[in-house]
Amino acid sequence: MPSASRLEQPEIGFPGYKQIQRWLATVLGVEAEYATVHHLVRYQLKAKLKAPRPRNSKQNTQKLGAFKKTSVTTYN
Repeated sequence: MPSASRLEQPEIGFPGYKQIQRWLATVLGVEAEYATVHHLVRYQLKAKLKAPRPRNSKQNTQKLGAFKKTSVTTYN
């Protein structure tokens, strides 16, 4: 897959802003500071990284599913 099409496929994504910074340098030849990349991606493009939150390996998925079904959802 060509590297430039990586931005057009959101399911692939980038795990961090540092990887976006490296991608910009290698593919486009753009040297940008970390803060600049973060601001551009997060606030100008309104994009979020595709990194899942860590989960505990000891977590019981059956109990979690039961909790989600029985818990009360509140809205502010």
